[in-house]
Amino acid sequence: MQNSKVLITENVHELLLRGLAAMGYQCTYEPGISADTVQQIIHSYSGLIVATRIAVNKPIIQAAKRLRFIARAGSGMENIDTESAALQGISCINSPEGNANAVGEHAVGMLLAFYHNIVKADAEMRQAKWLVEDNRVHELEGRTVGIIGYGNTGKSFARKLAPFNMRVIAFDKYLLEYSDLYAQAVDMQQLFEEADIISLHVPLTPETQRLADDYFFQQCRKPIFFMNTSRGKVVDHRSLLRFIQQEQISGAALDVYENEQFETHSEEERQTFNALIATNKVIMTPHVAGKSYESKRKIAEVLLTKIKSIS
Repeated sequence: MQNSKVLITENVHELLLRGLAAMGYQCTYEPGISADTVQQIIHSYSGLIVATRIAVNKPIIQAAKRLRFIARAGSGMENIDTESAALQGISCINSPEGNANAVGEHAVGMLLAFYHNIVKADAEMRQAKWLVEDNRVHELEGRTVGIIGYGNTGKSFARKLAPFNMRVIAFDKYLLEYSDLYAQAVDMQQLFEEADIISLHVPLTPETQRLADDYFFQQCRKPIFFMNTSRGKVVDHRSLLRFIQQEQISGAALDVYENEQFETHSEEERQTFNALIATNKVIMTPHVAGKSYESKRKIAEVLLTKIKSIS
């Protein structure tokens, strides 16, 4: 590993730096570095670690004359041009195992927050409003949860639902024989017919972009509670808004959004976002489902294991 250097563009757990150093890598730790600067200096690095902020596009990859691996701290590879990387013999890895538990817990928290009126009741109590009947809750027991995408986070969510005595069904186009103790594998038609709650756990690909659109929601046989902790662009938020306003969706929980840079919102994006808030039926968090203190270390552990296997 002599003279092997790794450029780290994000805030990562110190364990990752120590582990890479122990493998013989020299680490350049530059959280907040710009994509333009990455492109200018990448020629001298054999490893690159990114999260969602830096798009590792074709120009960066073409400038990476010595690069052997690109590591994504987290799940998803949509911001990495994996085809260009493969053409140059660059290995691409990610670490969805590291934050799966955090995402599963967050999804359960959002589910409870909606059905038990926790957000609404908290806001009212802060205004000295004691509204007991207005906040009578709905129990989760006996409801059917439909999980689309039964990978790391989908399975984590399903496992955490077991104590609630709910029925969990799942659909994953790319898996075979994936029924387990926590979920029953079904096709999409059955999921749409039976689910009271639908939760997305899919990567962002050309196939899944705007997966949840008018056609998607029209197939639901009952008013569902809709959840997305995967990627914002798998949902058409204008469709989501329409179906909430038409009461064909009872509510939603969102951790991810089509455009997560508020300052760059178009007028239509701003209006849609504000209208979703105005329904008082949407719980929102700022893409933090997988960002626990514990997952930061777990992601480092996963990346170290995978980098060691390809070094």
